[in-house]
Amino acid sequence: MTLRHIFLFLVSLFGTSIAMAANPPKPPASDIAAGLLSIKIEGMQDLPISGLKMVKSGEQTVFISSNGRFAFYGGKLMDIWTQQEIKELADIDRIANRIDLSRMKLKADDLGAVTVGHGKAQVLVFIDPRCPYCGKVMKDLQALQDQYTFKLVMIPILGPESQNIVVQLACQLGASDPKAKDALRDRLLKQDYAGLPTDPPTQCNKEPLQKAVVTAKLFDLKGVPFLIAPDGRTHSGAPEVLADWLADKPKPSPSLATTPDTQNTNATEKKP
Repeated sequence: MTLRHIFLFLVSLFGTSIAMAANPPKPPASDIAAGLLSIKIEGMQDLPISGLKMVKSGEQTVFISSNGRFAFYGGKLMDIWTQQEIKELADIDRIANRIDLSRMKLKADDLGAVTVGHGKAQVLVFIDPRCPYCGKVMKDLQALQDQYTFKLVMIPILGPESQNIVVQLACQLGASDPKAKDALRDRLLKQDYAGLPTDPPTQCNKEPLQKAVVTAKLFDLKGVPFLIAPDGRTHSGAPEVLADWLADKPKPSPSLATTPDTQNTNATEKKP
């Protein structure tokens, strides 16, 4: 969702609240405090909100997250990106902890993505070309190309050298023929950037790269790799087993046979 859509959404909120002017009087603050202290908590989950802004327009007030995703108004918590209300704890995992690219109408190719694989399900991966953990993901995904289509979006977060590599590759990606694009993709997967120019390209469409950087800020990326699964689940960092994470397999519980209380005392101790 663009900033324009967020602005229009806020305008609609204010317009709706004006139509509800006949609100009952608010209870005294002391009653509110007493009520909060007497609440029996049945469950709790963290919301993916890194900051909160208070937006004032006349008599109307909206609290909105710093990335423009969540808005709290009139006793309702809304996910602006997906236009859905969050009512229950289960909604946090189903809605708030996921990024629904289709509802946002966000296309990976508009961000200058490098495509790897031809599977039906799409996985969006934000990477820095020099990031070693990104290298692990790019190595692991090569065995999954029949099941998924991976869209690798380059963003430079590791300094000037990364910035030069991203700009050079992004410019080549936008101007190259298919064979050259295949060579560029292989270079990215191998993290082999030897021989790349250091001077800025004279002609280059940097719009996709600029969109990628803005999108990364919108998603409040703290680091890379950052993955978005086909079902909207997100992961910051390299999954231990990429295939298992994509399939949403639960992590295996520690075996009782390997716990300190039940270990075989006759087992040979392994030396470091």
